Amino acid sequence: MHMASKPDYSAPALEKGLDILEALSGSPGPLTLSALARLLGRGNNEIFRMLNLLEERRYILRDEAGAYRLSLRLFQIAHSHSPVRRMIETAEPAMRELVRATSESCHLSVLEGAEIVVLSSVECPQPVRLSIAVGARFDVVRTASGRALLSSLSKGRRAGILGESPAFRAMTATDKKKFLASLISAAKRGVATASNETISGVLDAAIPVGSPDSGIYAAIAISALTSARGRRSAEEFLKPLEACAQKINLAIGACPPAGPLGTCSGIKADA
Repeated sequence: MHMASKPDYSAPALEKGLDILEALSGSPGPLTLSALARLLGRGNNEIFRMLNLLEERRYILRDEAGAYRLSLRLFQIAHSHSPVRRMIETAEPAMRELVRATSESCHLSVLEGAEIVVLSSVECPQPVRLSIAVGARFDVVRTASGRALLSSLSKGRRAGILGESPAFRAMTATDKKKFLASLISAAKRGVATASNETISGVLDAAIPVGSPDSGIYAAIAISALTSARGRRSAEEFLKPLEACAQKINLAIGACPPAGPLGTCSGIKADA
């Protein structure tokens, strides 16, 4: 009996694009055109046009050194139970409770390269309030959310991200030491705080939720205005943030980072 051969439905251009995306997803850091070509066993000219197309469609991003990395575009078009969508859907009820408890707006951010990207924001009903726009991007070094997320990463992953950060590269050796020490402190406490950091008169507090290795990893943060009538501290938000993080971690089945604000020890930063 003769078996019919399987039809050849190959799509070389599609295969080339998928090869690039898979190579970038498996790389610990950004890859240049030449590095990608060597990794894929293809010529520079062979993948140049595909890289331009993927960049134009925002599937990949190119840094100032010309190296490529994945964007969050794949997450944005993923099916309904993607990690990012699951995190947003799970987090928002707890975030609304956090807003009611603190009368302050809060937001949810994730890491994308050396930046954090705001995925969700819940505003408080106060007539004067501070809110962070969904889609806003910040250098990971310049925010409490960024430091909260970095604090629970291994040294290797942390170093790779900081190597891409223009703000970190611009620091003096002394400032870099102080910054790394702040990450160790944040890892021990389970939370990162700041006062008058990005904007004068603003307090920030952020706590990580999920797990760095699960694909569901984000930071819940409050950014609040200081008061002219009395002193305020980011410490006042820690207990409500802890309660919010615990609800989210319980809902997604994740163990929060180790530290005073954590409830189990499944994640431990490699400080």
